[in-house]
Amino acid sequence: MRRGFLGAAPPKRAETPPEPRGDPEDGLGFDRAFERALLAQEAGRATEASSSSSSDATLGVTLRSSAANASSLDGALTRHWPHGHVIVPSADGHADNLMLMLHGRGDVPAPFAKLARSMALPRTCCVALQGPHPIPFVDDGRAWFTFMDQETFEPIDGSDPTDTRRVDSLDRVVTRLAKLIDALTSTAADADDAAPTPTWPRSRVHLFGFSDGGTVALTAAMRAYAEGKGRLGGCATVCASLLPEQIRMLSKVASGTHDGSISGDDGSSNDGSSGDPTPVTLTAGESDRVVSVSSVRETADALIDVNPGHVASVHAVPGKSHAMVGGTRGEGEMRHLMGFWSLTLWRPGVGGDGGGGTEAGDFGDGVVEVDGTNVRVEKVESEEDGDDDPYALD
Repeated sequence: MRRGFLGAAPPKRAETPPEPRGDPEDGLGFDRAFERALLAQEAGRATEASSSSSSDATLGVTLRSSAANASSLDGALTRHWPHGHVIVPSADGHADNLMLMLHGRGDVPAPFAKLARSMALPRTCCVALQGPHPIPFVDDGRAWFTFMDQETFEPIDGSDPTDTRRVDSLDRVVTRLAKLIDALTSTAADADDAAPTPTWPRSRVHLFGFSDGGTVALTAAMRAYAEGKGRLGGCATVCASLLPEQIRMLSKVASGTHDGSISGDDGSSNDGSSGDPTPVTLTAGESDRVVSVSSVRETADALIDVNPGHVASVHAVPGKSHAMVGGTRGEGEMRHLMGFWSLTLWRPGVGGDGGGGTEAGDFGDGVVEVDGTNVRVEKVESEEDGDDDPYALD
């Protein structure tokens, strides 16, 4: 039976995956080494900010829901990402952080925009981007990069080291995304704008992706560091990993058999020595047959091996298949994501760049407090795992 092109082939059965690094018995779902490393990074950024005389180091970005600001941001997105987007303004009227959200294969931005409204992350403007490629025989569904043979419709699984179609296509879309991030973090005025485009420091731009969208997010964060552009605020993914082709390349980098650079589409690269890499967290379903939990753990390990000290953590959800956050098992997964964002989202007065992580009181009324932490997590009302989940593929 021919494999469907909406999901990759089920993974081959292999030996038991290695145990995740660190101590998983932590109240936030993080291993303690991950949290210590991330807090150490934030403390370092605070020290750098306090010794800097730059005036923009202590200023936040305010994006209220005025027509002028909404129009100028929409115009910038339309010019630099013409494939489509949905803007979800910050619920509290302040957009010190920008979160770019990348949907899964075969989907559109609307479900991610709905999730953004439900989460109501404090001081954060969310933009759900649409993938650039239409999918044959799928109404409105979009893809981020080539994932199947155009003649046979068979999925590309990355097992052939000479087949670069998938990774080349991924590189091209990541280059486009990098240019969008550059435009939204540039201080240069755009002469075509009727109103100035709101811009953010790179350390306040966050990526959040599901499945293939998560692969794009991980690659974009990795490339930004490798090209010396500076770390982003954070990268969170659900049911996503790097491609096998990328893992092989990173293994060569770690072993010293690669030149140590991660080149962009234009050949640009450097030795990746510009500050700390973007902190990453990955959630995975232990019953996922599209993106296996072992491949997610392999991704985190590869990032750590290439950049010792890299902050990367995996949160595995028992019984979960290939689906977005939701259902009866969703609360623990959402708690993990909210915990990550509580450590990485900027707020005034604490940490690097004149600010730092969020507090429980910053979240809206649609969330409940997690005992013993300063994190709040959205209450999940679904009675059955996967119900009403627009991202579920199986």
